[in-house]
Amino acid sequence: MFSKLSLFSSLFFLLTLISSCDKERTPVVVQTDLDTSLYPGNFLNYEYPEFGENTNTERNVLLEDYTGHQCSFCPGAAIVAEGLENDNPDRVFVATIHAGATASGISDFQKINSSGMYTRDFTTPEGREMASTFTDLGEFSTNPEGTINRVEESGKFFLKAAHWSDKVDEVLASELEVNLQAKSNYFEETHGVFLHIETEFLSDLQGDYNIVGYVIQKKIIDWQLIFGEGPVADYEHHNVHIGNLFGETWGRNIVSGQVSAGTKLESEFSYQIPSGLEKDDLHFLIYVYDKSSYEVKQVIKHEIE
Repeated sequence: MFSKLSLFSSLFFLLTLISSCDKERTPVVVQTDLDTSLYPGNFLNYEYPEFGENTNTERNVLLEDYTGHQCSFCPGAAIVAEGLENDNPDRVFVATIHAGATASGISDFQKINSSGMYTRDFTTPEGREMASTFTDLGEFSTNPEGTINRVEESGKFFLKAAHWSDKVDEVLASELEVNLQAKSNYFEETHGVFLHIETEFLSDLQGDYNIVGYVIQKKIIDWQLIFGEGPVADYEHHNVHIGNLFGETWGRNIVSGQVSAGTKLESEFSYQIPSGLEKDDLHFLIYVYDKSSYEVKQVIKHEIE
């Protein structure tokens, strides 16, 4: 159950603004629905991290690989995605999303059965909702397809794997308009994580911008249908999307309207690592996107500290 900060959060917000002025810090977006029970003690004693200058100058890439464990051509696309990630360390980040181009977000490629193979449900509510929305928009048509920061190519941002490399190069070379950095605190006693993110706008922008956190499991060994081989029992599924922070498909709004270059905002999330997993099994992909176009302006990977 979430512990609502209510009156405390209001007082904390005011104190934060005062201390921000004293330290010449910028305004803070304080989320009030943190699961404070994940802190092993009195949350009034929780120490919020401080952010220094963000020296990054480069735009990164979120490669969303929409796949399915019964899609025989999907492993070929996964090889392309992982290759681009390896060729561009700390710049290209893969989220493998098990979802299909249907109204429900599930096609035959994602279905589970009781045959002893394909019994794991790799889909997530957030992945299915995104797939359904993008299908309805006419973007997503079949597996395997993927997005490169959801930047359009010939009028669409879902692309076949053969086009990923060129689009990755294009986006990596484009202007950085939004910067991100993150810090976290992890508590072994509760398997709880508190994630703190600073968003800095480097350009004057107009529109609605949301922040999203993907939870990524680094590898899962399970069945996969592979073209020319058939069902493979010990296939390594790479960087699998297992959900979003706070269960929010489209994230949280951080800007509506005009935002000036130099604006910095802080967002906070809490997360409990699922039973059976450890913190080193996961990482977060955090990104800010334009709600009108869905384009990802910047993405970073955060290993739990």
